[in-house]
Amino acid sequence: MEPSPLRSTVLALCLTLGIPAALYIGALSTMVLKPSLQAHAIYLHKVTLTWFKDLDIPEQFGFANHQVTPFYIPTPDGERLHTWHVLPIGAYVTHQDALLAQGPEGGLVDRFQDTLNFRLLSDSPAAKLVVYFHGTSGTMASGWRPASYRSLYAVDPLNTHVLTFDYRGYGKSTGHPSEEGLITDALAVVDWALHVARIPAERIVIYGQSLGSAVAIALVHELVQRELAVEFAGLVVTASFANVAELTATYRIGGLVPVLSPVARVKPLFDFFASRLQSKWDNERRLSEFVQKAGRYDVTLIHSEDDCDIPMAHSIRLFRAAVRAAEADEALLLDDVIEEKRVSHGEGGSRTVWSTKKGDIRLEIPKYGVHDKVMSYPITGLAIGQAFNSTG
Repeated sequence: MEPSPLRSTVLALCLTLGIPAALYIGALSTMVLKPSLQAHAIYLHKVTLTWFKDLDIPEQFGFANHQVTPFYIPTPDGERLHTWHVLPIGAYVTHQDALLAQGPEGGLVDRFQDTLNFRLLSDSPAAKLVVYFHGTSGTMASGWRPASYRSLYAVDPLNTHVLTFDYRGYGKSTGHPSEEGLITDALAVVDWALHVARIPAERIVIYGQSLGSAVAIALVHELVQRELAVEFAGLVVTASFANVAELTATYRIGGLVPVLSPVARVKPLFDFFASRLQSKWDNERRLSEFVQKAGRYDVTLIHSEDDCDIPMAHSIRLFRAAVRAAEADEALLLDDVIEEKRVSHGEGGSRTVWSTKKGDIRLEIPKYGVHDKVMSYPITGLAIGQAFNSTG
C-alpha cells in the first residue's frame, strides 16, 4: 500500500526536525553527564585560529622586530602561561637601534628580565601597563587582538605597555581551562606585573573582552577583598555579560551553534541545564561587590549596539547593578536617573557617566564595532587613557 502524501510529508518533517533536536538534546545531556566536555564548549580553547603561525614570532602578526617579547609566567599550581610584552611604538622608535642590537632573531626568551624591553617597562617611572585578558577561543594573536594591542597604547604611545597572555589550555600555555584556573592565571600575571616588573597598581589598567571581561572582573573582585587590598588605576571591559547561565540563553557558538537558547523558553528545563554548568562567571555579583568594597574605582563598560554574539543588554544590566551597588539605595529610580545622564553622540552611540565620591562608572555604547572589532577602535584606547588619568 502506497503511503499517502500527507503521511510522507509528516514523516519527512519529523525526520527533518527530530534528528537535529535529538542530537542537540543528546549533546546537552552528554555535557551534563561528563562536565569536562563543557570546557570545550565554553572556552573553545582548542580552536586556536592561528594555525600555521608561530606565536613566538610576533612579527607574523604585524609587530616590528623586537617590539614584542614572548616569555612564560609560572602559576602557583605549576602551569606555564605563554605571555607577550608589547612595547609601545613611541618607546620602540626612541630605542630602536638598541633594541635591534639585541640580535637579528627575536622569539621566546628564557629570562625576560635580561632584555632591554623589560628594563623599558620596569625602570621607567612614567611606564604604564595594560594587563589584557582576551576572549574565548583563539589565542592572544587571533583575529583583532593584535590590532587591539596597538589601539590600547595609541593615546600614550611612549609609555603605555601591554601585557597579554594565553590562559591555561590556550595556545602554548599548559593545562586545561576552568573558572578557578583562569582566575589563578590572572592573579599570577598581575603578581608578576606588581612584584617582578615592579609596576605600582596605580599605573596598571585591567582590560578584558568577552570571556576576558569575566576574568578581569573576577580579578579585581578577588584583590579588593584582601586585607591589603590592591586597587588599580581602572577597569575597562568590552562585550561583557551578566553570567554564563544568562549568556547561554542567547549565545550561539561562532554565531551559529546554539548553547541553551532553544530551551531557554522552557524555564524548568533551562534551569536544570543552567544549574549543571561548571563555570558560572557571575559578573553581576562580582562587579557589584567590587564597587561596594573598593576604596576608589574607575570602571568603563563598552558594548557595541551591533554585537550579534552578546547583546548589549548584558552590559546595561552590569552598569545598573554597579550603580545600584555604589548608591546602596534600593528606592533609587535608577532607570529614570540613568536616562537623564545618558548623552547621545548620534552615529557615535551614547555615553552614560555615574560619578560618586569613589570614582566614575561609565557605560559606552557605540553604534558600531560588533563583538571584536571595537577592541581596536579609538573608544577603547580612550577609555584606557581616561582610566590612567583618573589617578591624577
